[in-house]
Amino acid sequence: MEKYIKDNAFLARWIAGDLSPQELEKFQKSDDYPVLKRINDASQNLKAPTFNDQALLNKLQELNNLQSTRPKGKVVKLIPNWAYAAAAVVIAFGLFYVMTMKSHFETGFSEQLAVVLPDNSEVKLNANSHLDYKTLGWKSNRALQLDGEAFFDVEKGESFKVFTDVGMVEVLGTEFNVISRDSYFEVQCMEGKVRVTSTVLKKNVILLPGDAVRVVNNSLEEWDFALTESNWTLGESTFKNTPINQVLMSLENQFNITLDKSNIDSNKRFTGAFTHKDLKLALKTISVPMGLSYSVDKETGIILLNSNNNN
Repeated sequence: MEKYIKDNAFLARWIAGDLSPQELEKFQKSDDYPVLKRINDASQNLKAPTFNDQALLNKLQELNNLQSTRPKGKVVKLIPNWAYAAAAVVIAFGLFYVMTMKSHFETGFSEQLAVVLPDNSEVKLNANSHLDYKTLGWKSNRALQLDGEAFFDVEKGESFKVFTDVGMVEVLGTEFNVISRDSYFEVQCMEGKVRVTSTVLKKNVILLPGDAVRVVNNSLEEWDFALTESNWTLGESTFKNTPINQVLMSLENQFNITLDKSNIDSNKRFTGAFTHKDLKLALKTISVPMGLSYSVDKETGIILLNSNNNN
């Protein structure tokens, strides 16, 4: 055991599952592996917030003490002396690993993903989006980190928080949509009640069904929308007075295309919708009302957008 108990890095790699097949096979054949495995299994099956490492050490001691009541003779210890020092090392690494376990979900271009959270809340990730949350203690700390766009259907329970780089949304039980890309932040409330906090503007606002808010160009904008409007989960993205750059970014994510926007006025706003099923139709429904034309570079595939001279 001397080789393993003195190598904390090795034990940490073993607990995290980072050993090579050769290293793991050699370790599993050692006489000490069964004891270390029992210690690690016990530490990871315990709930970290209430975990008492001394209790496990005491349990190991009790097992060893049972041997003292046996008839004298040759006694083979169930738990060797080195195991107590090993337990402290394995518990420390095992507990750290359990406490930092995270679930990560992401979508690529043109992809969508439905995620069921541990409390049966549901999240639908739109294209090119990332979602992370800690699995340990989820029900008492329902917090997620979002980069991109997602629709949430939240079960009642403890406070539910969605953190982004530019704002936070807090709810108790509701349906809402969040967009967080670069410095743009938008929230639409479909059901229930949400509190939206802008970390940039240091402001918060309460949204009821049909209310929406966005943070763009360091200002907060509020508006309302029809609850019967189609949204991206139904195959159509809708917008109301939305900066054209955000609309075109959404188009890029849905169709996995690259748009050259250098020749258009990025201050323009768009109200309307585009389908996710037909790129040409989507381009037309955006470009015509915005007074834009486009051409495709056959070598690079990049779509060049231009403002029409008469607009």
